[in-house]
Amino acid sequence: MTDHATDDVSDDVTERLDSIEAHIAHQDQMLQELSEVMNDQRAEFDAIKARLNQFLDRIHAVEAQGPAPESRPPPHW
Repeated sequence: MTDHATDDVSDDVTERLDSIEAHIAHQDQMLQELSEVMNDQRAEFDAIKARLNQFLDRIHAVEAQGPAPESRPPPHW
C-alpha cells in the first residue's frame, strides 16, 4: 500500500472508532436515564403500595367493628 492508501485506511478506521465511541457514549447516557426512571417508578410504586396497605388496614378495621351485613333482603321487599 502507498502512504496515501494507508492514510485513507487509517482515517477510515479512526472515523469508525469515533462513531462507535459516540454510539457507546449515547447508549451509556440512555442507560443512566432509564435507570433513573426505573428508580423513580420503584419509589412511586412503593408509595402506592404503602397507601393501598393503609386503605386495606382501614377497611379491615371498619369491618371488624361492626356486625356482618345480612345477606337477605329487608322484610318490606
